[in-house]
Amino acid sequence: MKAKSTFIFFVLFLFIFNFTASATTFFDINDSPHQEAIIEMSNLGILDGIGNNLFAPNTELNRAAAAKVSAQLLGYSEDDAFEASTLNPQFNDIIGTQHEWALGWINLMAEEGILQGVGSNEYAPGTPLKIEHWATILIRILQHETDNMSWPDDYNQTALNLGLDKQLAYEGSAIINRGQMAQMTTTAIYDVLRPDGEKIINLVDFHVEDSENVNDITIYDNAQLSLQLDSSVVPTGGNQVIQITATATYGPNNLPATNTRIEFFANAGNQVRHSQLSAREGLTNQNGQVTVNYLTLAEDDEQVLLIKANIQTDGNWVDTDIYAMASNTAASISGRITNPFDGSILSNIEFGLSQVSGKYIPVPVDSNGYYNMAIPAGEYYFNYSINVSESVPYTGQFEGSHSSLSTRGDLRYSFQKNIVNGNSYAISSEMGILTGTSNLSPNSEIFITEKGTSNTVIAVINSEQRFLISIQPGTYEIGTRTGTILKNNVTINRNQITDVGGI
Repeated sequence: MKAKSTFIFFVLFLFIFNFTASATTFFDINDSPHQEAIIEMSNLGILDGIGNNLFAPNTELNRAAAAKVSAQLLGYSEDDAFEASTLNPQFNDIIGTQHEWALGWINLMAEEGILQGVGSNEYAPGTPLKIEHWATILIRILQHETDNMSWPDDYNQTALNLGLDKQLAYEGSAIINRGQMAQMTTTAIYDVLRPDGEKIINLVDFHVEDSENVNDITIYDNAQLSLQLDSSVVPTGGNQVIQITATATYGPNNLPATNTRIEFFANAGNQVRHSQLSAREGLTNQNGQVTVNYLTLAEDDEQVLLIKANIQTDGNWVDTDIYAMASNTAASISGRITNPFDGSILSNIEFGLSQVSGKYIPVPVDSNGYYNMAIPAGEYYFNYSINVSESVPYTGQFEGSHSSLSTRGDLRYSFQKNIVNGNSYAISSEMGILTGTSNLSPNSEIFITEKGTSNTVIAVINSEQRFLISIQPGTYEIGTRTGTILKNNVTINRNQITDVGGI
């Protein structure tokens, strides 16, 4: 097992760094003074996160993790560590513990003389390191250790002489955290010369993220984009993860748009929050999807959180929005609005909520008719307006208690709903059409009641003695104001016309 020694040309490295720095992001490092160093260590394949796009920069570094990082700085690979793990353990307190994963790395570094035990043939893999411990390891890797050095004073002084304290408040006896380790290690890789005049970056072939095919993306004609959240309402106080899934499709059959770039943006109220996203862009997978996370801040509480995404198509960019809230008193609503005559997707939807107080809240609807939004609890009127002029097979104007259709094809629908704190509501927004003719005089009202409930809507007979309303799917009975049943067990399906004929 030998350390690799492939020279990396500096110009090539700069190109790779410029690409991968934007591609690798942890959303818990924005306030860390070592953010850039953490990203670079991740891009080089030296440091991993702890899952869910978290790095935990303030978490301590233990001796097991130190063994792996040390070995990587000498060019050892996972294959080398696996091979070393099959050899006799150098220490007797590794096997059978939660740190057994590091056995190979520890064997390698013990063999190299970089890491030593704590006595009694033990290594203490879970023990945290101090800054002076990590400085000692780096000094050995950089080949600046001499026989006459006294620990820890000479090692601390050597670390300062080499500049390993760059961007650090160097206190040798303090426990080192993962962010500080990233900063010290970045300095050691790029800035410190070994006695032979070489730098680590010029000697070790790190596993840099593949930069090939950076521009090999697909741009689709007639691309569409929708957003979904795993939760549009999360608790207050910050540190809540909201998962955002963008789905790109194209063409009349809404086929998945694969290998195309999606860009993401975030705002809370009037504050830009792009840095709270786990990634600002991504390429879609075979399902046409990209998933990123947003990590809330305490400052986001009770603010409307706007997530925006865009996709390039036909030489332009298509934007779509979705909303969330960090609130203990809000609720979420979701649903879809389509053409109730035939189920087609519409591009002219106006949708909003009106409170009794008169406040109006616009609700964004994506290119596929979906909406998902967090709103404060309360009593609302749900109002939408669409134009269906090309789908209406009847002439004239139609009125009703909850629905109206103008001669120009402007269809409006409204219903009332009470929204309770903390609940999630899947709103039945995809309607059907109920129509028919009647011998009743124009402007007469017929009453349409959902079976098993008291939910009733009114349709008005127009001048051509026809009624037409947009109505939620269900089974209904049709009657007069006096209670006479004109038609029973009428089934309404979403996105379809139900013509009951003459009644």
